[in-house]
Amino acid sequence: MAFLTLAVCCLLSLSVVHSQPSEAENDHTVFVLIGGTGDLAAKYLWQGVFNVYRSYMDRAQSSESIDGPLIVNLTFDFFTAARQSQDLGNATVKKILSYNVTCDQESEDREDGFSLSLCQKWKSELINKVVYTPLQNEEDFVSLCSQIISKFSLSASQAKKEVLIYMAIAPSAYESVLQNLNKHCYGLRENKVKIKVALEKPFGIDKASAETMSKQILKYFREDEIYRVDHFLGKPVVKAILPFRAQNSEIEKILDKDHVEKVEIFLKETIGIEDRVHLYNSLGVLRDIHQNHLTQLLTLVAMDLPSDLRDTAKVQENKERLLRQVETVRRHNSLFGQFSDYADLVKKLESNLSVSVDVPTFAATVVKINSPRWRSVPFLLVSGKSLDIRESFVRIIFKNNYVCVSQCDDQTGNEQSSYFKQVVFHIGHGSVKRPSILVSKSFRNPVCPDNFLESIDPSLFTSVSVYGEKASHFYVCSVVKDIPAYESIISNMLVGKQENFVNTKILLLSWQIWDYLVNAEKKVRIYDKSDPRGHLNFVIKESQLEYVHDDDESNVVIEDEKVVTHSEVMHEYVQTPATFLGRKLKTSHSDHLAFLLARDIDLAAGVEIQNKGSFHIAFSGGTSLTKLFQVLAQSFANLHWHSIHVWQVDERCVPHQDERSNFQMLDRELLRFVDIPYSNIHAMPVYTGGMLCDDELGGAHAYADTLRHIVPNSQLDYVILGLGADGHTASLFPFSSDIHVDTNTFVVTTDDGPAETNRRMTITLPLINKAKNVAIFVTGKHKRDIVNQLETSKSVDKYPVLGVNPINGTVTWYMDYNAYTGGVHVL
Repeated sequence: MAFLTLAVCCLLSLSVVHSQPSEAENDHTVFVLIGGTGDLAAKYLWQGVFNVYRSYMDRAQSSESIDGPLIVNLTFDFFTAARQSQDLGNATVKKILSYNVTCDQESEDREDGFSLSLCQKWKSELINKVVYTPLQNEEDFVSLCSQIISKFSLSASQAKKEVLIYMAIAPSAYESVLQNLNKHCYGLRENKVKIKVALEKPFGIDKASAETMSKQILKYFREDEIYRVDHFLGKPVVKAILPFRAQNSEIEKILDKDHVEKVEIFLKETIGIEDRVHLYNSLGVLRDIHQNHLTQLLTLVAMDLPSDLRDTAKVQENKERLLRQVETVRRHNSLFGQFSDYADLVKKLESNLSVSVDVPTFAATVVKINSPRWRSVPFLLVSGKSLDIRESFVRIIFKNNYVCVSQCDDQTGNEQSSYFKQVVFHIGHGSVKRPSILVSKSFRNPVCPDNFLESIDPSLFTSVSVYGEKASHFYVCSVVKDIPAYESIISNMLVGKQENFVNTKILLLSWQIWDYLVNAEKKVRIYDKSDPRGHLNFVIKESQLEYVHDDDESNVVIEDEKVVTHSEVMHEYVQTPATFLGRKLKTSHSDHLAFLLARDIDLAAGVEIQNKGSFHIAFSGGTSLTKLFQVLAQSFANLHWHSIHVWQVDERCVPHQDERSNFQMLDRELLRFVDIPYSNIHAMPVYTGGMLCDDELGGAHAYADTLRHIVPNSQLDYVILGLGADGHTASLFPFSSDIHVDTNTFVVTTDDGPAETNRRMTITLPLINKAKNVAIFVTGKHKRDIVNQLETSKSVDKYPVLGVNPINGTVTWYMDYNAYTGGVHVL
């Protein structure tokens, strides 16, 4: 069994009582640590388990409460098991507990030595009472489960009974281990024992694998029994984000698009991947950091606050709602880098491992939230390895929208307004020595959440300036006790705080944001260790990220380049001509191509709105334009939509709620996300009076008349067309009589479409050719053949798209690499 290489469980029996009740009256918890001899357990988990256990023991002895009423009658059991022999397993576990588990500095600093002596006592008991059991086959699971179940045989019916199973093993082993535990520990449910299962990331490598893994787990354990661990959610500052927001209404009420300029969420590391080569080479920074840690931080900062933070269901519900509003991250929203020694390091440490040249060790992405609260605010998510400093933070930067009208020279009563406005959740390391919350003195003195106190100690900072300001310009809430993340996680499991874990819905929603990008081809910029030349610095331009410094041959990963002709597709690169069929040509990857077209639309709209106060654009149907709609909604939501009129190029004769409707896609992907007046949306009237495209109702004539009445000189500013594999455009199909209508016929109803939806409404070539700008957007390998055919033909009847020839306008072809070269890269 694959899991047996890593599987370990740990066992310790002990009791704490203040009175002398019978053993049956004790509340009872069993910890089962799977993977207890692995690196994660050795470095963090055993220490966390010990800290929580010791905290309970100390508080019980001093009669203090922990997270509510004191449990004075406590019994804990810890099981450990592995493939190792009995003697070797005992030695391994004892070594970890002896050398890796320590008493904290606070205990060692006590002058009376009382706390330290107690700590050493609890540690000694732990070492002496851990029982190791080999776990090598299914029979061993039977034995292990029998031992666990027996621990509850004498418990009173009213006693609290629970089992905590911590899976510190490779996710590939989850299913087999959980299946055996569920099968052979079924008696736990019969004894009404509450089960909690903690799972470590990665939770899949994309959305599909995450869904598969989740279904496998849910076959054996219920959703309320699953605790997916993101250790960042156990860090003190991260746990304090929601309470801080709730306690500081002055700041909370201005967390929106009207007041926030941008939000920076950073996780920088100075180390490389020395201890995680094999895993990192398959994950990269997006899967390792962005999809989980940074997305969870974004959720905590941007979600709506529930009325009661103690309401776990409501907290999770609000997180889910926020994630549904986060737009899918695309390539033009992102930058990637790889530290220069990556490939050599992989080969050195794992000589048989195939190096992925495009695995990013650095990524910067701009994330947009399509909600009334956050629309247009960029959330910058940045993380990387081998950088200049180790630091993690969430930084909210507010707009400088303060305008002084009176007494502007008198700053004595308004000194705070001169400070830069920001709130920083400093999670750890870097320029602040302790986890802290920094608030500009532009605000009133903030209320510090639990476990944080206001600090005025200048030695807290490593320099006089932090986050672009003098340290003295901040109020500081500094953590009182920096509780290790895994101690917090285990403590939260004990008290059932599931809001600090990742449920299945949140997991899949987060993957929905990143699924496209993790699988997309990436261009990575090579950077030296610590990036001494600043090659990773970038700027934001309309949600597109661009490096400040131009790239060069020494700072980019490329293959050997060969310039070839359009037809020589066996090579890796082709030279792109400036034109196609005598018209301007733009080529790129499909998602970036959509951004290029969206940017051109933006520029044209700005000119037309300034000149005449309106902009008229017509969109064709077809799935290829989905990406364009998404980019317009995501990155150009701030267009002057109140001055923009949207028209349809063509429409199938189906109701608008039909999945085949072009308007439904236009509305679903674009219109509902932008502030466009309803009166500016001009859908084709294919369904009128309960009839579809009825000639007697004259829908085509009515649409043409509306267009003549609203559009100046009947000249559309922009027409977006697609290209069918047969050469059709709009709904003008080969050899259709509608190709040759008279110049005054702008809209027709045709029966020449494909059999499944042959009847359609479409604008005609005379109207298209009156337009100022025409864009023909072509994507996909299946379009390559028609692209080649168009170069050798002049027949408009056979290829209607060749009839697109504006009288006084321009035509630009937008082709992705798949359509133009069959997927070959373009120079």
